[in-house]
Amino acid sequence: MKKRLLLSTPFGAPGPMTAFRNHKAILEPYIACDLVPLEELVSPSFLKPIDYKRIIYRIGKRTKRIFSVKNIMKYGDNVIFGTFGSVHEGIIKKLNKHGIKPSFMWCSTLGQMELTPYEMRNFMRLVELRKKGYVNFLFLQHRLYNSVGHFVKEATLLPYSIDLSPYKVSEQIELPGINIDLFCRPRQGKNILNQIASFTMAGINGKLHINFKTDFLSGIPNLLSKKIVYHKWIPDSMYYNFIAGMNLSLQVTIGESFNYVACERMCLGVPVLTTKDIYLVAGDDFLAKYLCVEAPDTPTTIAARIKFLIDENNLRKELAIKCRSRIKDIARCNNSMVVDIIQKHFNT
Repeated sequence: MKKRLLLSTPFGAPGPMTAFRNHKAILEPYIACDLVPLEELVSPSFLKPIDYKRIIYRIGKRTKRIFSVKNIMKYGDNVIFGTFGSVHEGIIKKLNKHGIKPSFMWCSTLGQMELTPYEMRNFMRLVELRKKGYVNFLFLQHRLYNSVGHFVKEATLLPYSIDLSPYKVSEQIELPGINIDLFCRPRQGKNILNQIASFTMAGINGKLHINFKTDFLSGIPNLLSKKIVYHKWIPDSMYYNFIAGMNLSLQVTIGESFNYVACERMCLGVPVLTTKDIYLVAGDDFLAKYLCVEAPDTPTTIAARIKFLIDENNLRKELAIKCRSRIKDIARCNNSMVVDIIQKHFNT
């Protein structure tokens, strides 16, 4: 008997959550699919406020003990988790006792793992569990599969899908002057200070929009620029319209497996400055020529590219058109592969 597919990752994992939202959207016409935050799955049913569920989840992470897997068991083997950590050890153990083997999607590159040592430990443990047969599939997207998959033969390719539907109804908000965004969830590798410095060194008369507080950066951003505009959470209905009004976006990161922020900008027709690690941009010669920075740890290099692109309005328009067409082609290919792979490997 066919079952629904469960996709689950914690609230605090925006990358995997975004990947799963896209997977759910493109799978739904073909496969019955649920996206449920992990906190919801492992908490007692009588706990209603999400804050309490998050507390239970955090306790489970520390103790490696899970209150219940009842909400997971009904899916059988049709389960994919978007992260792996200590909390999953308890989940796997309980599910295995009932003959259920969950699958996992791993998102970090080797470079990201090196920046975050606990991820290296988690990855090696996940590989061990996969080799011993306690885990069904270990999914890696293209970039990871072509590198990590060379050494981990037990891994299975599962591309990142791209749901284009949210961007079709966007109406660009006209913002005065020159506007550049650096939206991200701060972590090691986001290269925030270099990009803020580059914005100032470019010498343009504009604003840099960010969506994170800079307290953790010891006041350095205030030293680097006086033209930073901080934004709190923006509802999706306004967010895309706001971002569509940007002249340029910055995603010159270090250690990145895919970068859905860059993907969003391309869907909205906003040129996004990045590196050759982001195949969405680097895979097209025209985009790579103008949007891929060769030295992400050198602010003068990034600054020169920012100034050039801001000065070349007609070129930015060409880049915007190419960004849209490029991302549509990638979405068409990746989405088709995701549907085929899920149908092949799961009883859906």
